[in-house]
Amino acid sequence: MASDPVINPLSSPYSSSPLVNRIDWSKALPGTALAGLIAALLMMTPLAAFGLAMLIGGSLSVVFYRRQSPLANITPGMGSRLGMVSGMLGGCILAALLAVGTVLLHAWDQIRQKVLELVQQAAARNPDPQAQQTMEFFKTEQGIAVLVASALVGTLVAFVIFSGLGGALGAVLLRRKERL
Repeated sequence: MASDPVINPLSSPYSSSPLVNRIDWSKALPGTALAGLIAALLMMTPLAAFGLAMLIGGSLSVVFYRRQSPLANITPGMGSRLGMVSGMLGGCILAALLAVGTVLLHAWDQIRQKVLELVQQAAARNPDPQAQQTMEFFKTEQGIAVLVASALVGTLVAFVIFSGLGGALGAVLLRRKERL
């Protein structure tokens, strides 16, 4: 009768000594910041579609951390944390770039006009009196500010989520193989 093979829990592709299974943030932050910057810049390209730029940024945070800590055994959870930090930084960088671009290009009037067009289109599709009242608020300066701020917060949340997924995916795809 054949015996069942003994599975060593320490032979998992994600197990290692505790020293290389934790993120050294002093080594991780420069790479996560660079990954966030790259993701923010990619958001201004067609790669912004479907969150690809954010996924790429999260994956890059793992690649950059692996370069700084070659012995690190990056688990999907660690990759997710690296990605989320790069997403937070990338979202903030994107918001700053958009703000600076708006000021330098004097684009606030164009943004305001576009938002008003979108609000008017939404109001035309919904005859409900309460919806019409809400749309009237969004046509004011305060309403436009609320819409723009909500869009920025939503983008930041999406950045954190998608970059975290990209980091976890990067950790899985780039994990160390066990040598026999």
